[in-house]
Amino acid sequence: MRVIHARYDEGLLKPTERLALRRGEWVDLILVRKADPKRWNLSRLAEHANGEDAVLAEQGLGNWASDLDDEDRG
Repeated sequence: MRVIHARYDEGLLKPTERLALRRGEWVDLILVRKADPKRWNLSRLAEHANGEDAVLAEQGLGNWASDLDDEDRG
């Protein structure tokens, strides 16, 4: 098992790297969407946040997502 980054385009998931799979091989996927700051109302999140959530809202979800990606690569 490993993490593979992919982009969704025209109905297909396109991995960012070549996969060592045989043609026609089946795989199981767990799909986790990347945080997209355009989809979030940061002001609303900040109003209802406390503790760590408040810090994340103040920094913006874009920064938070980048930090998580850095930790994963770490």
